[in-house]
Amino acid sequence: MININFKKIIWKIFLVFWNIFAFIGFGVTAYFLYLVFDDAGYCISEEHGVWDDEQKICRHDCAKWDKEHGCITSDMIKDNKI
Repeated sequence: MININFKKIIWKIFLVFWNIFAFIGFGVTAYFLYLVFDDAGYCISEEHGVWDDEQKICRHDCAKWDKEHGCITSDMIKDNKI
């Protein structure tokens, strides 16, 4: 028969590993939810657009977005109007 103290030690070791995996699982889940619900990241990576922070929309008519100038088109960059 196994000693009761040995069983307690085994149970505590199991709980330590269980908690470590639970924290790792929580972190992976939180990161996944961040990626799924991140509109700015989805706009840039999947739609190849520019995220407008003021209107909170994905813009396809801008080459770049700047807080100072707003929507910067490719024509403005070519003509050095910035």
